[in-house]
Parts: sequence; C-alpha cells; structure tokens
Amino acid sequence: MKNVRTDDSGADTALMTAFVGRDERAASMLYDRFSSRIFGLGIVMLGNDQAAQDLVQDTFVKLWRTAARFDPERGRLETWVLLTARSLAIDNLRRRVLESRSLQELGPPPVHDPAPGPDDLAATADMASRARRAMSKLSPEQRSALELAYFGGRTTAEVAALEGIPQGTAKTRIHAALLKLRAEMAKEADHDV
Repeated sequence: MKNVRTDDSGADTALMTAFVGRDERAASMLYDRFSSRIFGLGIVMLGNDQAAQDLVQDTFVKLWRTAARFDPERGRLETWVLLTARSLAIDNLRRRVLESRSLQELGPPPVHDPAPGPDDLAATADMASRARRAMSKLSPEQRSALELAYFGGRTTAEVAALEGIPQGTAKTRIHAALLKLRAEMAKEADHDV
C-alpha cells in the first residue's frame, strides 16, 4: 500500500470535493493515503487482523456516506479520517464489552437433556398399554394387515401379496382396522377421564 501524505489543505479540499462527486480516482487516492494507517489503528485498538480489516472497510464506507460533511475549516482531512476510524473502533470495543457482559449475565446455556422425563415415560407407557389393548380387539386378519402396513412398512400391494388376498381386500382390512383402533383408543381415553 502506498502511504501518501500531504499537508496541503487546498489539495485535501479538492480531493474531498472529487470524492463527494463519487470520483473513483479520488476514492483510490483517499484509500491509498489512509488505509494502512487505519489498519494500524485497528491492530492497536482491536487486537487482530480481521477486526482491523473490517475497520478499514467500515471506515471507508462511513467516509463514502458522510464525505459531504468534511469541513476544511474545522480541521485537517487526516484528523477527520482518523477520528472517524477511531470512533468506529471504540464502537466496536463497546459492542464487545456489552456482548461479553450480556453473556456473563445469562450464564452458561442450560444443558438440555433429550431423555424423556418421568411424566413423558409414564404417558408413553400408558399409551402403549392402551394401544396393545385396542390391538387385541381387532380380528386376526385386521391385526395382521395393520401390522404389515404400519409396523412393517409394507404397501397395500405387498400386504395383499403376503396375505394372499386381493389388494382391495387388503385396503379394506387396513382401513377397518384403523377405524376400530381409533374407536377403541377413544373409549379407553373416555374411561380414564
């Protein structure tokens, strides 16, 4: 990177006028003149390369947006640019401190135990018991078709082939078994209330 310096306020004013007009050459000159100094400021204040690179980028974005505010009567261009970078670096440090405090206040994240608790285990055991009782009330043909279809993952055609029955009959048995199972489970739930 080039490190171009000038103390000519007229040249600085002309450079900023061109920069405000979105002149690419002026942007390039401004970048060449200040990027390495902003990077160095970032290393000193923020402590790492990535944060310093981000500071350079953020500074030039802010300069691009606020270039029309530069007033040579209030100070030198170098001072304005470096104060802009310093301000952004301080904002970054404040954000880090706030994030750190927020994380400390929250404490460590709670450890989620994926294992079911006693209530869940009891509810599952109760549901399984009800399902077994309801399955026992199905006819052997319905139970077999339902077990093959839902527990065995078989298609209706496969159930028909395994049972040696027409596919329509297999569909009817599965459907009837589901209806009866649902009715029996509902009866069990009503009795428990």
